[in-house]
Amino acid sequence: MAPSENVERLDLLQTEARTSTADKIDLLDTLGLCEEFNKEESRVGGAVACCLPTIASLIDDLAPRLEAGGRLIYVGAGNSGRVGFMDCSELPVTFSVDPRQFLTVVAGGTEAIIQAQEGAEDVESDGALRMEALQLNEKDTVIGISASGRTPFVLGALQVALKHDALTAGITNTHPSRIGKLGVKHLICPLVGPEFLTGSTRLKAGSAAKQILNMISTCSMVKLGKTYKGLMIDVRVNNWKLKARGRRIVRQVCNGAPMHIIEKNGLPSSQAVDIPETAKGDAIIDSLIQECQGSVKLACAVAISGFPPDVSKQMLDSAGGNFHVFVQAIRMKPPPSPVSLGESDYCLCVDGGGTNCTVSIATESMVVGQGVAGPCNFNSVTLDEIMDQIKMATKRASSTILERQGFGYPNLPSFSKVWVGLAGLYHADQVATLTRRLEELFDVSIKDGTLRLTSDGILLGSCIAMDDSVECAISVIAGTGSVATAFKKGPSNKIVQVGRTGGWGYLIGDQGSAFDIGKRALQLVLSSVEQRQFQPSHELTEFERVILEELNSNEAGVLTQIYHSDAKPKEKISDMAKIVTKLGFRERDPDPQALGILTSAAGTLVQQIKPLTEICDPRKCALILSGALMNIPDYQNLILQEWDKQQKSPFKKVLVVNDASGYAAQFLARQNMTTN
Repeated sequence: MAPSENVERLDLLQTEARTSTADKIDLLDTLGLCEEFNKEESRVGGAVACCLPTIASLIDDLAPRLEAGGRLIYVGAGNSGRVGFMDCSELPVTFSVDPRQFLTVVAGGTEAIIQAQEGAEDVESDGALRMEALQLNEKDTVIGISASGRTPFVLGALQVALKHDALTAGITNTHPSRIGKLGVKHLICPLVGPEFLTGSTRLKAGSAAKQILNMISTCSMVKLGKTYKGLMIDVRVNNWKLKARGRRIVRQVCNGAPMHIIEKNGLPSSQAVDIPETAKGDAIIDSLIQECQGSVKLACAVAISGFPPDVSKQMLDSAGGNFHVFVQAIRMKPPPSPVSLGESDYCLCVDGGGTNCTVSIATESMVVGQGVAGPCNFNSVTLDEIMDQIKMATKRASSTILERQGFGYPNLPSFSKVWVGLAGLYHADQVATLTRRLEELFDVSIKDGTLRLTSDGILLGSCIAMDDSVECAISVIAGTGSVATAFKKGPSNKIVQVGRTGGWGYLIGDQGSAFDIGKRALQLVLSSVEQRQFQPSHELTEFERVILEELNSNEAGVLTQIYHSDAKPKEKISDMAKIVTKLGFRERDPDPQALGILTSAAGTLVQQIKPLTEICDPRKCALILSGALMNIPDYQNLILQEWDKQQKSPFKKVLVVNDASGYAAQFLARQNMTTN
């Protein structure tokens, strides 16, 4: 493209003028040169000071646009573009902003940032095309930087910005200027005078531009709540220096006072504690920041409030990310009373399985809160661990109701009814102790019916409690473990367990579960490896090789990887099921060995279902499938196909349930509504 036509007298621009001392510069000694250079640079501060009202007005227009998701776009050529790029590149790490919101358009492209592309600035249409490609709108802000005030590339870009109603500003060191004649809303014109070296606008003009851009971006971030009392509270701690700064910021925000930390159970300490300025203290704060996903601001919020990270984040979001507003809210708000929409609106259900514990809180209309914690199977964890996981999941579920309450930590709500379903309860010997502790935790009672304690499988009965089309149901859970349960409707639609098969734990039972599938896969691999003792030409199949790769093992090291690796053997074996289902259910060319394992596993689940049909007629019964494996449609189909092979009556309906606790919590709430 041809350069834009320009017949301006460039020698008349202020930036092209000579200083009064220019003639003697070559004769000065080194100290004299430095003194003369410094004298010229000292004029920058005064020149910028004259522009402060205009800069402040620009910031007031810019900040709300950024808050609304608009972009800040710097446009420049040569040094002006590099100054803009330098400012933009620092903002994401300093203030945790989205880098897509802060852009620099440089004449000659990104290569010009590293190596000068002097001719690129002369093509006005290039600036226009680059700006059109950004699809500007009224939320965007475009700031053109041109010391001479007439750079064609910058002029072309600003004209497009004006056409699309973007907020526009210009930074120039000459007056009058062509940028000024365009009609940009904010014209910032620091008249720094002639340069130490005539025409070298990387000097005073560059210093002024850098100072102004720093001022615009930094003050905008302050107005957006990205700082707190002069601290970079939104900084990203990506290196050792910034990690140290992050720790200092947390301490400075707390102003030397005790702070709340995250304890081993994943929740904040109930009391603020003194954190020493030692390596141990640093590790505690590092852990706090890590628990807050690396957010220093969120760590500060947890430290001063004692609220869990998820609650603190919701409060910060409600405050628009402004830490001042967050602090004022927690100081002014009186201690909240328990969350309640009424005297008996909330019901809670605990679904405690071998992998995790899910708590759902519901009203008659919807599930309003849900939280997840660790395993709750009586066969694999202690009673104390079960209670800790239930408490943690309940607090996490309660915290999601925060928006109903506004600012303030949502204390444990009052629950009209609680249903706790735990894996392994059927064979547990501490039910009385567990019952007492649950009654104390939730302020409910087994005797008056406000607490119900069952195995986890019975929770699925809630799916048919108010379904008049069926009389009974058989649930089959296949996740880490497996169990089948039969239940019928009792008085007032109460679900009554009438039979159960399986649920013996992975050492004895759990046929058809992820553990069972993983165990079968390993048995197949080990048998194949042993076969090579007798048939040296025997080759491992694709399936067997993939299993070895997943274990990161050779043929001789399979058992070592299972029994002596960092992962627990049960988890390691159960994880193999993911590989088996991936190979066995792939769309093209399913692996025959994997599919054989899955078919056999599905058959064992059918064998658990069969005896239960003696007390629940399939023609009047719902088959309810749940658990991680049951979320796989192909595994569901295998079970139904294996059932058909038994030449038994088909079930009246088949339900797949992903969220047993949610179903059960809503059932309790609707039961309340019916009773009331």
